[in-house]
Amino acid sequence: MKTPITASSVNQKLREIRRSKSLSLRDVEILSNSAIKAVVLGSYERGSRTLSVKRVIALANLYEVPVSELFGAVSQSAPRAFPKLLLDLRLVRLRAGNIEHHFNASYSDLLPLLEKIVHSRQDWNGEVISLRESDLPVIALLLKMSNQQALAWITDESILLQRKI
Repeated sequence: MKTPITASSVNQKLREIRRSKSLSLRDVEILSNSAIKAVVLGSYERGSRTLSVKRVIALANLYEVPVSELFGAVSQSAPRAFPKLLLDLRLVRLRAGNIEHHFNASYSDLLPLLEKIVHSRQDWNGEVISLRESDLPVIALLLKMSNQQALAWITDESILLQRKI
């Protein structure tokens, strides 16, 4: 027996899809060129504001999912294979400032990129940064390594605090 579609289930699915894409409410606002405000999207997800058909279509297009997925269709996409990486920004800063460290140049190159990511995501914690799947190829390019080599380097250098799938 199929579960009936409710406004609450659509709101919940909206949040699940956003989170599965590792997007914050603010990220969605930026990606939509402010067409979808973070506060409004949060209201949709909580169910305190009613979604219009036009807005459902806009969100589905932004998230690159079929509209039917918001209404309970089972996604055919593969499960998330990229691990969530949590890096120690304090250690990166320390090593970038230590000219004696054998990878000082790599850290000096990496630090501005990580700070740019922190700034663009407005994640002012300052001690750690959570990387997204799209961040690793950029980091690898910067370090002149393959994605796998960059991930191994991050791990070997002990700046990786957490790795979750």
